[in-house]
Parts: sequence; C-alpha cells; structure tokens
Amino acid sequence: MAQAKRLRLSSNGSGASSLPALCGFELTEKKVIALPANLGPVSAVSAWPTGEAGNCSAGSTADKHAVIAVGTNQGCIALVYSDESTVVLENSGSSAVLQLLAKDSSAPASANLDTKPVPDIVAGDADGQVLVYVLGRVFSRNMLPAPISTLSADLNPNMPSSFSVGDMSGTIASCHAQDTLWRAQLDMGLQALPVVPGGADQRAATGLLDPAVNSACSVWLPDNHGLLTSYVLAASARGFIQVLSRGIPVHTIPLSTPCTSVCPGVFVASDVARELPGSSYTQAIVGDGSGQLLVLDNFELVPYGQVEYPVARIFSLPLRAFVDHDGPDVVVCATHSDTIYVLHQRKIVATYSAAFWLSAVDIVADFPGIGPAIVLVESEALIGKSSSSSLHIISLRPLLDG
Repeated sequence: MAQAKRLRLSSNGSGASSLPALCGFELTEKKVIALPANLGPVSAVSAWPTGEAGNCSAGSTADKHAVIAVGTNQGCIALVYSDESTVVLENSGSSAVLQLLAKDSSAPASANLDTKPVPDIVAGDADGQVLVYVLGRVFSRNMLPAPISTLSADLNPNMPSSFSVGDMSGTIASCHAQDTLWRAQLDMGLQALPVVPGGADQRAATGLLDPAVNSACSVWLPDNHGLLTSYVLAASARGFIQVLSRGIPVHTIPLSTPCTSVCPGVFVASDVARELPGSSYTQAIVGDGSGQLLVLDNFELVPYGQVEYPVARIFSLPLRAFVDHDGPDVVVCATHSDTIYVLHQRKIVATYSAAFWLSAVDIVADFPGIGPAIVLVESEALIGKSSSSSLHIISLRPLLDG
C-alpha cells in the first residue's frame, strides 16, 4: 500500500489529556475471499485505496470499492474487488510476480468505461522487469539488472506518479510510467562505512555480502540548511541504509542487523516536528531480521520496539483513522511467521495469529463495511493439484480508554 501524506503530531497542549486514548485493538477476521485456482499461488499483494485512512467523502461507503491487486508465481496479475469479483489484467508474458504497487489512476476519469475503479498497477517480476498498467493494460516496461525486490510510492507531491524500485543486485531507481528518473547502485561507499559490532564489516569477513535492496521508501527530512527535502531511503541486505537525493548518496547509516523493511510516517515525538508544525516532515520506521524496530528521526535511529519474529513488512496508518484527533501513527508489523503485531507509541497493543503461514500482507485504508483492515494472503501449492489461494480481511477495531 502506498503511503499518504501524514498527519502531524498533536499539539493541543493540556486539552489533549481529555481526548480518548487508544489503548489497543481488536483484530477480527471479517471476510475471506477465495481466488480462482487458475491464477496460481499468490506471491505479491497490494491494496487500494491508498489515500489517508478514514478520510472518506460524506455518505456511505457501501457504494465504494476496495481493490486488492494480487500477483502470482505464474506471472498473472488480477484485481480483486471488495464485492469478491475478479478482473485479470492483460497478460504480459511476465515471469513470477515478486512485487506489486497499487496507485491512484493516472488516466482521465472519462477514460474508464467500467463502473468500478481501476487503479494503476506497478509490477516487478523475477526477470527484473517493471511493468506499469493503466486501466488494466500494459502502459510501459522497464528493466533492472536482477529480480525486483522492492516497490514503493514517492511521497513527493510534485511527482505523484513516480515510485522507487530496487532489485537483488543492489540497484535502486526512481521511475514514473514513462521513464526512469535516476538510477544508483547501493554498493557505493560501502568501504567507507564505520565498524559496527556484528555489522556490515564483520559480515563481509564471513562472505555474507548479499547486495539486494531489501526495502525502500520516500521521506521528507531537513537538509543542511533546515529545508525539508525529499529523500529515498534504500535498505541494503549488506547491513546499511543509504539516503539518496535525486540518485546521489548523501548519507549512509550502518546497522547491526540488515533492515528487512522500512516505512514512512510519524511515530515518535520529535524536535524537528515541533519546530516545523503543519509540515510534511516524516520519519521512517525500520525493522530487521532480529525483530527489532527503530525509528529514523532526522537521520538518527532511536529504539521503538521489539517483536518475537523476524520482520517481513511494516505499514503505518494515521491515528486519525481510529480516533478524532492527531498523534503518532499506528504501526502494523508483519513477520516471517503466522503473527501480526500492532504497535503504537513504542508499545505492542495487539497481536493476531493466523492459522497459516503469511504468504503476503498489506493494509487497506478503507474496506467497505469494515474500515481500516489488514489483508493476509493464504497460498498453497500442492504437487499434482490446483493451487489454493485466499485473501483474509482482518478488521482493526480500536479500543479506547476514556
């Protein structure tokens, strides 16, 4: 799910104490959507709408649609609607789909003859191919040197159609539907990294030098002059996060354990946020293979939390999706297990254990009749039998204190 512009931390002063406090969540499976067997086992998922959760137009959401894009290891891409109908996109002859990104449609509203919305879809496959679909048809193709390992939306409002893409060779690029804006290689400056106990330099001695871009995201951080600037954070499997501006590395952050997921948002109180009220300043939350969660605030890492299993994906939702005031974002952490964690203000406030291993996970901002929800993919491939995949929609119901 692409990230929306974040709401600012509450600055209501003493009045904030009278507001209901979020003390937890009740996570409940509300819907299961069985997918057609001929699609193949699902390997990637991305949900739409991607707008700010809870920020719906007046009236019922019953006539609205949530769209869940799924990609399979047979190269098939389909749109699954909240009414359980499925539309298979134009067959591109792609190999296994590894990454998906659903975005607001770039086509004029008059061009969509369907009564249902058709978001733009960006797909990255095992051959390093990046495909952009507009109105369900292939609009453009691009190639990276290796299988695609990450896709993320650009938060820059001046580039609403752009996105970041990384591959398993360490290539990171910023693209839009028509062209590649810039491309860089993450191994630049690796030798200059400071020594971190158990970090990149020590792993180099053992030969563990996987160059893959594990995750990437767009953030707004202050530059040397205090001006908010758009950056891309790219997390390398070699144990560092590189900060890039228009493809130029400007800062490298060494890690003790390689980052597996990075996500933008506003998660902790910050001096920068207080100095720039109402701004687009963002932080980023970083998860790793040890289950550790850190927040990158103004180029510095601060502890946030710890989960029991290795982090697979991290997502954020604005607090206003659940209560009628601003505050730190709610964090949804998917792990390499059957367990999902929900965190808020450095605390685990809910967990959910599925009855299956999580093949893929995303969040949907507003599922009709449910609201903010988590999408879990159950996928099973049996030798000699048809595959079986289904989408489990898990509601996030807030529990309030006061």
